[in-house]
Amino acid sequence: MDFSGLSEQMQDHGLPGMAVGVCTADSVLWSGGFGVTRAGGDRPVGTDTMFSVQSCSKMYTATAVLHAVQEGLVELDVPIVRYLPEFRVRSPFEEHPERRMTLRHLLSHTAGFTHEAPVGSNYLVGRESFEAHCRSISETWLRFPVGRHFQYSNLGIDLAGYVLQRRSGLPFHEFVRRSLFGPLGLERTSFDARVIARETDRAIGHSTGYSRLPVRVPMVAAGGLYTTVTDACRYLQFHLTQGEALAEMYEGRGYGLGIALTKANGVPVRGHGGGGFGFLSDMLWAPEAGVGVVVLTNSTAHPLQWKLATDIFRELVGESSPPPAPTRSVAPAESMAGRYDQVTVVVDGEQAFLVEGGERKPAVFVGPREFRVGDESYRLHDGPPAYLEAVEGRWVWYRNDVPEPAPAAPDGPWNRDYAIHVSGVRDGTARLRKENGVHLFDHWGGGTYRLREYRPGLYLSSHGEMLDLTQTPPTYANVRLHKLSDPRA
Repeated sequence: MDFSGLSEQMQDHGLPGMAVGVCTADSVLWSGGFGVTRAGGDRPVGTDTMFSVQSCSKMYTATAVLHAVQEGLVELDVPIVRYLPEFRVRSPFEEHPERRMTLRHLLSHTAGFTHEAPVGSNYLVGRESFEAHCRSISETWLRFPVGRHFQYSNLGIDLAGYVLQRRSGLPFHEFVRRSLFGPLGLERTSFDARVIARETDRAIGHSTGYSRLPVRVPMVAAGGLYTTVTDACRYLQFHLTQGEALAEMYEGRGYGLGIALTKANGVPVRGHGGGGFGFLSDMLWAPEAGVGVVVLTNSTAHPLQWKLATDIFRELVGESSPPPAPTRSVAPAESMAGRYDQVTVVVDGEQAFLVEGGERKPAVFVGPREFRVGDESYRLHDGPPAYLEAVEGRWVWYRNDVPEPAPAAPDGPWNRDYAIHVSGVRDGTARLRKENGVHLFDHWGGGTYRLREYRPGLYLSSHGEMLDLTQTPPTYANVRLHKLSDPRA
């Protein structure tokens, strides 16, 4: 493997440090560190330097849950209220959804949760404990009925970790250390924020616009893990050798239990990526080829971790042939036409197109409500909320037909701009609009979502998220909206 140009690429993207590892089931083919642990510092990154792996943490939590299932501590398919009898969650779709919610739903992102909790989040870390963060999930609103489809969320994974904590009587980080890290020999892998903060050989995260980022995150089970490239390779080797014992983790379309099922340059791989708080990482293995790749970085302003991982797979494994194109086509249903978040389905007689990013892609319908674009298959599901699903992937796009914008004067909370803060730093602007009798939300990340009043002061978006105007400040998906006239904005 040739890494001769990597230092130059790191310099081009302002990436201070990186650790890379390549392994098979029984050996490490290559591992090494590049750059430094901190921009402007002189401590080099080595194979024992600890990095935050963010959402790669979800794999480890799910693995710990599967171990707990094998030991008889928990079961995947019983309601979680057996383990958390006090747990409740709000839903506009069904009564007592928690009575149907299982660990399998939590680990597969099919429980219906939104992404952020009111206490401890990517937007406001705070000082509250993991327990307080998990308890606050009861104050959230589900985006869709339990089990309906996949929607990525930290909250299900965190609740799964909280179940392990409650059932074992140990802090989550200690339970995982004893049940998983210890037996695998992962001596420099930890969910314990105190251990991580004391570590001297630790990479520091870097993110544009932020001079200092928190080390501790309250989403412990979903994103709080630190590890080294050496330990990460050992963890991938465990999956490469113990795959049969963990088979339930790998079942699913696009996502299993705490694990992504995807492709790298056409090669089927398992694993996870992680990003946030100044770090980007990818940890992937190709089970058929018996090869694993780890890339850990301490910056979020680059694309190198995925590019490097996929290039390594291409060099070691090659590329798979794409599936054959569909041979039959049916007339598309007129009801398919419309806007689904960032994509639009256009139906013109017998022809149909998927429009994304200004690109118009021909769609071949294999059923009145199912079509293919290239090697991707899509299916429309009725609501509430209605959505378009990428069948082999992990994505859904919600039906979101919105009217053209029209001038409107401020009216209470409507037709006003709001500031969004991340760790106290203004990071974006959102807007509430009421035009021609339609309530709309201009999201700070892009896109406009239609709103319908669910109860006085509560509005359900086409995304399934709740806008809560009964609080001060108001919230959308549990993220605070600060009026721009507010001095804190």
